[in-house]
Amino acid sequence: MIKRLRPLLILAGCAVVLGIVLWVLVAFVLPKDEAGDEKGNSVVLMEVDLDEADSIEIKNTFDEYTLVKEAIGSYYIEGKKGYNISNDSVLNLLENIGSLTATKRVVGSPSAEQLESYGLADPYGTVKVVDGEDTYQFSFGTTSSSGNYYTRMEGDEAVYLVDTTVPDTVLLSRYQFYYDEMIDYTGETEDLEGLTNINIGGSKREQEIKVEMNDLGDDEVGSSYVMVEPIYQSFSNTMQDSLNELMTTLATCAVVGDDTSAEKLKELGLDDPQYILSYILDEKEVIIYFGNVTDSGNQYCYVPGDKFVHAVSATYTACLGETLKSYCEDMIYTRAADALSGIKISGSGKSYTIAIGDETDDEGNFNVTINNKRVDSELFSDFYSHILTIGITDLGQKGENNTPYLTVEFTLKSGVKETMKFYSVSELKCFCELNGSGHFWVSTLNVDKILENAQKLYDGEVISLEW
Repeated sequence: MIKRLRPLLILAGCAVVLGIVLWVLVAFVLPKDEAGDEKGNSVVLMEVDLDEADSIEIKNTFDEYTLVKEAIGSYYIEGKKGYNISNDSVLNLLENIGSLTATKRVVGSPSAEQLESYGLADPYGTVKVVDGEDTYQFSFGTTSSSGNYYTRMEGDEAVYLVDTTVPDTVLLSRYQFYYDEMIDYTGETEDLEGLTNINIGGSKREQEIKVEMNDLGDDEVGSSYVMVEPIYQSFSNTMQDSLNELMTTLATCAVVGDDTSAEKLKELGLDDPQYILSYILDEKEVIIYFGNVTDSGNQYCYVPGDKFVHAVSATYTACLGETLKSYCEDMIYTRAADALSGIKISGSGKSYTIAIGDETDDEGNFNVTINNKRVDSELFSDFYSHILTIGITDLGQKGENNTPYLTVEFTLKSGVKETMKFYSVSELKCFCELNGSGHFWVSTLNVDKILENAQKLYDGEVISLEW
């Protein structure tokens, strides 16, 4: 009989031993986020109106500062009087402290080892509120498995768990309370229409970029802005969008510093900025410096004379370091077809003269001839579209070849002539020059197609466009 019961007795003994081990772990080793007095029951820690508190002292691993009452509902950071802060944020913190409730009490009389395990032997953050003759102080440690913070209240040795509402504020630097718009910019139509004289420079730019509003006439196509230095060219629509996104982001970017001494600016790379962006909006000039990039990928930025240093993601500032070509709209000519009265094309021993009449037929089509032969106006539109869509392959020089590979002369209805010349640089590329000035290489294949398409226009053949 005893032999039969032996296995059961052994199992029962093992169960007892395991039970003792688990009890020891729960009672003395493991953190008490699931054990202790009033398990699972909330505990009201504060029911006090702190709206008129005199001061809030905050200490954490990042910062140590005091918010001081200047008047009812108005506070400033000690040592930084005159620096704008969000009083709503301060009052919100006071309201949350005044109604602080624990999700439960973890342990009534914690041991030194337990305080260490909860992060309360050396708290991650403390907040002390002085309200008249009363003082309230809380310490915050690590988080439990539920994501709540271990907390102690001055005058109460117990350890509690509270949600993240108050700790998430206490554990951050004073910069969270500052209220400062780095620039006044919305990116809406009103701002875009008043924005001009954009300059992009800095130590990381080989060339300074100067951009002005492009006063497009009714006879022109192109972008809203034109680059005037270092070259004259329609400003890229893509870059316009990137700059608009950057400036919109700058209007709401975070404050990361309130020390703008010469020494601090040098430390942040703002004494010799990587980039300098300036512009005029509503007749007011704005200048912004961009300094070092942090390990987290944010770039310091600063308006000279401001009280604060801000930071913005370097993904937004990347547009300030783009190549000159990237700032250029990919067009070598910007006149609309209805601004022209004629085009003359010559090269490779061939010559074509296109005349465009002023009057249109019943369907709105112009009277177009090439070498005195009437041609379909829609076919001419395809021919001219190819010229407008010849893309820039790169910036470059003309080289030693002074004999044009192809010449295209445009006659405007005003009588003004504009001459585009292409000079062969290699089998693959030509240098493009408009009215004696040029900076770009274009594909030789696209230049050859001007002649090829002129012949197709004369023959009435379909002109294919590659968009």
